[in-house]
This record gives sequence, structure tokens and C-alpha cells, in this order.
Amino acid sequence: MNKLLYLLLLFTFSANAQTKITQTEKHKQVGLIGGLLKYHHPDISQGLFNWNLELINLVNEIEKIDEQEKLNNEMLTFVKKFNKPTTTFSNNSININSEKIFRKNQNYNWIEKTAFSSELRKELIQLKNNNNIGNYYASSNKLNKMVEFSNEKGIADFDPLLKSHRLLELYSFWNIIQYWDVNKYLTDTSWIDVLEELTYSFLNAKTISDYEIAKLNMFSKLNDSHSYQTSMFIYKSLFNHSPPFEAKIINDTILVTAIYNKKLTQKDNINLGDLIVGINNLSITDYINSKFSNLISVSNETYLRERLNRFILKSNIDSLQIQILTRKGELKDKTIKLYRSFKAENVERLTKKENSNWRKINSKITYINLGNISSKELSKIFKENKDDDGIILDLRNYPRNLSIKDFSKLLYPEKKEFIKVLLPLKGNPSLGEYNAEAPLKIVSNPFKVGKKNSNYYKGKIVLLVNRQTGSMAEFFGMAIQQAPNCITIGEQTMGAVMNITSAILPDKQEFYFTGIGAFYPNGKGVQRKGLNIDYYIKESASMYNSNIYIERAVKFIENE
Repeated sequence: MNKLLYLLLLFTFSANAQTKITQTEKHKQVGLIGGLLKYHHPDISQGLFNWNLELINLVNEIEKIDEQEKLNNEMLTFVKKFNKPTTTFSNNSININSEKIFRKNQNYNWIEKTAFSSELRKELIQLKNNNNIGNYYASSNKLNKMVEFSNEKGIADFDPLLKSHRLLELYSFWNIIQYWDVNKYLTDTSWIDVLEELTYSFLNAKTISDYEIAKLNMFSKLNDSHSYQTSMFIYKSLFNHSPPFEAKIINDTILVTAIYNKKLTQKDNINLGDLIVGINNLSITDYINSKFSNLISVSNETYLRERLNRFILKSNIDSLQIQILTRKGELKDKTIKLYRSFKAENVERLTKKENSNWRKINSKITYINLGNISSKELSKIFKENKDDDGIILDLRNYPRNLSIKDFSKLLYPEKKEFIKVLLPLKGNPSLGEYNAEAPLKIVSNPFKVGKKNSNYYKGKIVLLVNRQTGSMAEFFGMAIQQAPNCITIGEQTMGAVMNITSAILPDKQEFYFTGIGAFYPNGKGVQRKGLNIDYYIKESASMYNSNIYIERAVKFIENE
């Protein structure tokens, strides 16, 4: 009897010794190990295996595992099966000045912190230290050193209702960012924590709508204005009704800036200049946070409001509850009508758009809109107005016809460096090269421009920027700011400078992110923060003045 009792207790103890693991934690570990293998294994990184299929099969095989020890054994078998007699691991030193190696994105602490067995951990550490890495899944462009994912083409039979397919989508996206996004260190949430949160969302996305929302939430975690994505499914299902007017979010208020159809707006007594201060019994800020903050990827809150101008009043029903402050100062609760479609006719706008490329403000101040102006015209204007007290350069747009050299030859007295960049380090996942030089430096260095020039413009330069100033426009802005007499007026810019990197996900959707880090010559970062602003302009919805930027610029030139 005592012997039987002993065996029973021993069996009970052994059974209880098995560590239970949640579905989220289990699949999070698969994502971590799968990405390490994909980008660090000597043979897998050369494309010698169908990696999408391998991960799909693995997810299916571990379906019934709910104990850490069993998962460790399964993952150890999975990792070791790719080590062939010809597989060669190496740990060679990196051939680059150590001061230029950017390590803030390097994070392999999860190997030690996760409850892996000692044998599995040993295999993972060998992978982490290996730099005999192929370029099948991530290669470096010879002309600009940016990472490319040309062999990511998606899978033909992708089905978002299959758990293994949904998780493959997440693993592909998360690991591309984990190992190749040089701006990853700037995300609001630790990227490891993001994986756990998203794993739960993708596991529980049981409908197409759930899946599409999970994807938008996934993109939003990048906090990168370049990674803004739209889902046509969500757009058609959640934002398919619109008001017959245009609006602009200013601080915590929505300003009605254009009337598309006067007959329809008159039915709800909506007029130009009306102020919407609440939606569905929430303040505008609370409404944004509750409905949109997890669906849109932006570098900063200022740019979020720019993106939401076209969505904030849309819905999937034909009406919307709002609180409005009329031009007479009356606060009213009302329900406005939304439409699937309407005819725009005799459109009325609160302000006129700037149509001219340039104009004289007065005899000593010239205004130039950089949006559509050509290089030839820009040079001509500077030449004709070289004795002006000041020139206003409006960069609240996206210049289409200009280059960096157009500004340097007009504004610089000598050659200058206007930007330092951070690029992915070729063949070294999660490492970056800070203050990287252009691959074609012998021919031309795009980060140093200008030359000895006694004929540069010597008057004041006032650069106007706002939330619409982004990407290449921010790149131009950084160059303009190096002019000796330049000051910058405006609000926080988009915060996503430099080139866009893209990749195709398993469901064949292409996604984007900022592929290069941007810094001023003094080392101050621009990604997420936006351009340096000397004098901030805070617009007022109740006393809206579309000309406030130019008025402030003129005042600076005339009075300072």
C-alpha cells in the first residue's frame, strides 16, 4: 500500500511539474524563433526552404500543445532539422568602424528570458551569433543601401479564416520590422511587447472584419506616418457614409471648411465656419482616441489629425450625433445626415487656395509656393529679387519639380552637410550603420551639397511648414534650414523623412515603412519628431485665419 501511494504521489508530482502555456505565449514563441531562423540561419536565409509553408505546418503541428516542455521539444526538433552536414555557421567581425554601428534595435534578450530548455537556448544563441547570412529574404540595394524584400511575394491560397495563415501574416510583418527597420527603437511600445499583443489579436480574429482590423492595428504599432495603410474592406464597411461638407481638425475642434452640396447641408443647418466640438457625446480628442488611434499609423499626434480630416465624420450608418458651435456662438446638439454618395455642386470654401507659384507681398518681400514651381522658375525669382529683405518659402506641400541642389546653389555660401542618415547594415540583421555614406559617394554625395558661392541669397529666409510637410518635403526642409539666415515657422511636421521601404505580406498586401533614419548634423533625430521649429504657430478654430503663416513671416522679416 505504501509503495502504491508513493507511485501515485510521484505521478501526481510529475504531471504537475509540466508548465502550462497559453495559446498566445505559445504562438509568440513560434514567431520569435521563426524570425530568427529566417534571417540568421545560413541555409534558410538563402531561400533553400519554403519558409512560409514551414511555418504554416509548424503552427498546425503544435495545435494541441499546451505545456512549455512539450513545446521546447517540438521547437528543438524544428530548429535542428535545418542543420545539414553542409550548413556552416560563422561569427566573423563586422567590417565597419565600430563607432558607426547602431545597436539600439538589437534585442535578443528574449532568448534568455523565455522558458526555453538549455539545449534549445544553445541552438538559438548559435543562430543569433551567426553572420554567415544569405540575402534571399532581405537584400541590400547597391545604389542606396536600403533593404529590399523582392522575394516576398505572398501565397496564392491565403485564407484569413485559417489561424496558421493569419499568424504567418503577423510573423512576416513583425520580423521584417524586428530585424530591418532602423527606426524600430522609436515605437511607443517595445517591439517584443507588440508581438504578444498582436498574437492575441490575430489568434482571435475569427471574421474577415476582425482580421482587417487586426492588420490595421498591426501597422499602427509602427508609429510611422509612412506605414499608413487603408483597408478597402474596412473603408467600405465602416466608413461608407460621408457628410456633404469638408472639415479640418484644429486642436480639439472640427472646423467646417467647405460645402460640397448646399441643399444637403441646409437641411442640417450646417454652414461654413461652424465648429464641431463633440461627436457621440465625446470630445473630439476622446472620439479620436476611442475610434481611430489603433487603426492609423502616424509618427505623431499632429499628423494623426491631418490623416483624420477625411475620416473623422464618416460612419457606416446614415447619421452622426454631433455637438456644434455655430458662428453666432450657439452650442447645439444635433444629428447630421450622412450619405453613401452625393453630387458636389457649386462648392463653397472658407478660404481660397494659393494658386500662384509666387507673388510679391510688398516691394521688399517675396512669397514662393514650392509645391509646383520648377527649378528654372525658382532660380529666376531669386535672381530678380536678390535685394529683397526676405523671401518666404512655403513648404506646406510636396515639391514635385525641385531637387536639393536647387536650394543649395541659391542659399549656401559653401558646401554643407545638412543630414546624417541611419541605414540597415548589410548582412547584419537588427544592426544599423549610423552616419552612413552614399554608395556612389565618388560620383556625388547627396548628404553634402553646395559649393563656394559669393552670390548666395543674403536676405532673410522664412520657411513655412505644417503637418502636411512630410517625407521628401521634410528632406528638402532640412536642406533649406542650413541656409545662414533661415528661420522656420509653423507646426510639427509629419515626422517621416527619407525613402520608403516596402514588402509584400503573405496575403499579398504591400506595406510601407520609413527605410532610413534621419538626423540633423548635430545628431538630433527627425523621425517622429519632425523638423526643428523656431517659432510655433497654433491655429485657432474659433478665430481661423488661413493667412496667419504668411502674416507671421512678414512680421518677422520686417520687425526682427
